[in-house]
Amino acid sequence: MPEELVRFIQQDTYSLLIKGYAGAGKTTLALTILRALGTRDNFFYISTRISPKELFNYYPWLARFAERPSWNSGEEVPSDQVGMSMFEDARLDEPESLFERITNQLMDIKSPIIIIDSWDAIASFMDKEGRLNNERVLQTWRERAGAKLIFISEHPDDTTLDFLVGGVVELRQRYLDNARYREIVLLKLRGIRIDRPSYVYTLEDSIFRSFDPYVPPRSRTAVQETSPKKPSDILSSNLIKSGYPALDRALGGGFPKNGFVLLEHDERMSVTTALSALTGVVSNFVSCGYPVLVQPSRRIGPREVMEALGSSLPPGKRDMLKILWPKKNAALANNVIVQSAQSPSRSAVASLKKKYPGKLLLNVMAGDSSSLKDNSKEGEFPLEDRILSARASDLTFALISSSHKEQFEHFSGLADIHIKLLIISDTLFLQPLVPASTLYALQFNEDRVTADAVV
Repeated sequence: MPEELVRFIQQDTYSLLIKGYAGAGKTTLALTILRALGTRDNFFYISTRISPKELFNYYPWLARFAERPSWNSGEEVPSDQVGMSMFEDARLDEPESLFERITNQLMDIKSPIIIIDSWDAIASFMDKEGRLNNERVLQTWRERAGAKLIFISEHPDDTTLDFLVGGVVELRQRYLDNARYREIVLLKLRGIRIDRPSYVYTLEDSIFRSFDPYVPPRSRTAVQETSPKKPSDILSSNLIKSGYPALDRALGGGFPKNGFVLLEHDERMSVTTALSALTGVVSNFVSCGYPVLVQPSRRIGPREVMEALGSSLPPGKRDMLKILWPKKNAALANNVIVQSAQSPSRSAVASLKKKYPGKLLLNVMAGDSSSLKDNSKEGEFPLEDRILSARASDLTFALISSSHKEQFEHFSGLADIHIKLLIISDTLFLQPLVPASTLYALQFNEDRVTADAVV
């Protein structure tokens, strides 16, 4: 969950309002909060929309967290089982009696957690003055009992309760190029500084999980030494695994061998950031003992390439990453390949193929080439030469800004796979366009990079 929300729910007592339209994941967030607090007893979950039996069916992990109710939906709860640590089916209950039970729990039990899903079902039977009075009563008893009180509402535009509760979060669903993603907006968290007002989240596996912001390459921790991967770990049935299992599933198993992948990015995004999206792929190749050739342009140099990808390289194998550059670089002597006068890209590919016979070669074209024709400007390589080098490689990525029309059109015509790179709420995302798929959030952890589906 968002760091600010985690700090808020760890307070001794509070009231939290979770708002959002149907399907946004309000119940999932409430149950995830219950799980995050690690409270297996002293809680009371009131459901006015779904039976406890269905809750356990839709959220299988609940069975490992809490005891399944022993009575069936619609049955009267046995008197000896009325109390805390339970899920209650309140779909047929009268609002007055339900409200009375909530206040009794607050008066009789010390520091309980009470989740009302949803408050709308109770409040809709009260007039405006009566509702406001009852909400104030709940807040007073919540404070006296040292309780944690969570309201769920399906009416985001209703602000009646906003000023009374200590925290308000809203769950929203948005669309980007026909891909849906969900966003949590932190409207109010009393006592907690909100550094980021919104996060993108997923409901995968029936658990609420938000995505961390993009971490600049120079701020990351280098990967630790790991056991080398076997060649079979990356190549299977003529498909090359990306290093991101979730993305591989969307691509039908991985990238095609001898395939060409267009990685499109916004012109406002730096090439260094775009390169960071390939850390998992590059790490996968290098860990298997396969060479990687990076062909930067005038916009970035060898130092920026190593900043973007160096943290993903296993110790002892950094020399497997080669950077094609017009002149020597003393600081990166083992990584820089000085370009030849003629056909620099094809010559570099041929040289690496000869040096590493029988090995897969990853070719990364990072940045724009200024023209389809040959040129001699330092740091610029002719595009035609790059295209020919791609055909000689086992897998090629072309990182191109959509603003470079000439190159974009040529590369899009060659591409087997087209992936768009974008940033939403400070999080870096991959969006496969060919084949079409959902968004994938890139998470840069201390020891690895993952691509998690936004569903």
